Amino acid sequence: LTPSDKIADIGTGAGYSLIPLANNCPECKFAVEDIDSTTCNPTNLLKKINKSGNLTSINNFTFYYGTEKNSPLPSATYNKILIFDVVHELTYKKEILADCKRILTPSGSIFIEEILVHKPVKKDKACNYPFFTEEEFKKVLFDNGLSIKRELTTHDTGNNRYIKLFECVIL
Repeated sequence: LTPSDKIADIGTGAGYSLIPLANNCPECKFAVEDIDSTTCNPTNLLKKINKSGNLTSINNFTFYYGTEKNSPLPSATYNKILIFDVVHELTYKKEILADCKRILTPSGSIFIEEILVHKPVKKDKACNYPFFTEEEFKKVLFDNGLSIKRELTTHDTGNNRYIKLFECVIL
């Protein structure tokens, strides 16, 4: 991330994934978007910032609230879109991924971090949604007009789950 980036974080939630990134680029500004203002709000994000060492400021975040099908963010505005640990929970994957493509600049990238499983499971105990196998997840990306530019395994628990980061561009 660089301070000149236009960054949108889709499905921010309580900011668990976003705050460490924001701390690494304290000059960066973020559009944070979620459907749940109870969890994703300035008060909760400020608590995470305070616990993390105050390297970033709550003033670096602008809050937006969308629906399960779309985002209120402006078209062709963001060169970096972050979607961390969200896709498996989306009821309307096609609509949200189409909306992400809508708000992305022509030369921008969508960074998707997702928990994947080696063997399929019906649903996860922690979040109550099933995780994808890598093959299933890559099909979701391709079927929704995204091409994988880079991918990186960031963590493997050794218990059927691992986390992978994908940099995607529009096909």
